[in-house]
Amino acid sequence: MATEKSTELVFNPKLNLVTNIPDIQFEIQANVPYHFKFFNHNEDCESTLVQVLDRFLLHLDIIFLRDSLLAALRESITNAVKANSKRLYFKLANANINDESDYKEKMNSFKTDYLRNRTEFESKLEANGYQVVVSFIHGKDFLKIRVMNNTSIAKEEANRIKTRIEKSKLYNDLSEAFMDSADDTEGAGLGLIMTFLMLKNDGLGSNPFRFESAENKTMITFDIPLKVTQSNFQLQKADTILKEIDNLPTFPKAISDIQSAIDKPNSSIQDIAEMIKRDISLSANILRLSNSASFRRGNKVETLDRAIQMIGLKELQSILYSLGTKQILEDKFPSFQYIWDKSNESAFYAKLVGQKMNLSKETMNSLVSAALLHDIGEIILLSIEKDKMGNIQNYSNSKELSSALSMEESAFGITHTKLGSMVSEKWQFPDLFTKAMEYHHRPLLVEDTYKNIVFPIYLSDMMIRINLQESKASEIPIEVLKHCKIFSHSEFQSFRARSQELFSKD
Repeated sequence: MATEKSTELVFNPKLNLVTNIPDIQFEIQANVPYHFKFFNHNEDCESTLVQVLDRFLLHLDIIFLRDSLLAALRESITNAVKANSKRLYFKLANANINDESDYKEKMNSFKTDYLRNRTEFESKLEANGYQVVVSFIHGKDFLKIRVMNNTSIAKEEANRIKTRIEKSKLYNDLSEAFMDSADDTEGAGLGLIMTFLMLKNDGLGSNPFRFESAENKTMITFDIPLKVTQSNFQLQKADTILKEIDNLPTFPKAISDIQSAIDKPNSSIQDIAEMIKRDISLSANILRLSNSASFRRGNKVETLDRAIQMIGLKELQSILYSLGTKQILEDKFPSFQYIWDKSNESAFYAKLVGQKMNLSKETMNSLVSAALLHDIGEIILLSIEKDKMGNIQNYSNSKELSSALSMEESAFGITHTKLGSMVSEKWQFPDLFTKAMEYHHRPLLVEDTYKNIVFPIYLSDMMIRINLQESKASEIPIEVLKHCKIFSHSEFQSFRARSQELFSKD
């Protein structure tokens, strides 16, 4: 990008930043740079950049890199704005950032003051001429993304960052990175390491980005080849975890028999109830489910016959997949109850999204069941690798990342979504359940046939994460929202707030 001709940038009120595109639906052309200039990383800016990244990745058919590139873009922008804020802090304090004694004295107070007054600092960046420019350009066989701020950094700081990058190349595993002491000066801490490892894991080679600082500018450049291949060594790490799948029993025959009986045209609720009553645990689970937020209508259900009547035979047939899964996993894996409770909340929200989409009753039945089942891979991974999963989730939550799949793959050689789909295939579940398990964090990769199931489940998971302040709505692809009859991020936020209130009442 250093040799490109200058391009006129103007403030675009629709996007709330300075750019050379007329609107978010701009035509993507090869070898044409697209620039986005801003002063602080607000929600409008984030929403625009996420949509631009999605458009490039879809256009170039590399959408599977979304998680790692979005995390990398966020980390780089956060560090650029923070670096600018540091320069402003020293300027306002009449201190010389290149003077060793001034630097040591002011850095301790900067960290505290910046965290306490971050919004105030960043609001002054524009008036003082500190800016960040994000640029996208693609050619025949590459996509280049550059994040540049208009301040250079001290030689000592640049060397610290370069040392950290070189050290990152030696890590074989995320656990090594987590054990490393985090030095967050100029963003040279864990975030930089995680970005490096996620990109490397996704097939971007041993040098997934370049760092440069000189003459009043600092740049991070990501060079992404359009032919990306992941190395097979990751699968070798997954051997222990995959053995857990091999050791799972077959799906309960008694439940399969009940599902077959429901298929018979002359089956009645009483007939099915009699079969279910032979299994005390299953009977209790159906009663409990009928009184959950996703199914309850009015007074508490006290009898199995009433529970089946309220749920309906066809929906019960679908839900039995989740109840059979519960029977097998709840005693074997310690993390079961936590994920099961979260999946029940997800099913409640997914059902509300499905209603907004006017889905058919049959599709709604499948959607609720798929939502209850979609995270069974996380049950297994959390139970087997509790400490590593805890570290990954704490990091992704702190960065408000909706998906940690690239980190899971780097740490374990497999993701909880892939694990779930493998369990689904082992137990010969319908394809729509398998797809929901595999793609609920990467909805843009799923085939059109399954969007009515996967998109609402993705949104329901995002609603839970945003409620917990672990993700941002701006990260949600606009294509997903529109498919679900939600036409803006602000409309989604209103819908989310109403849905959360309804769930709380239940």
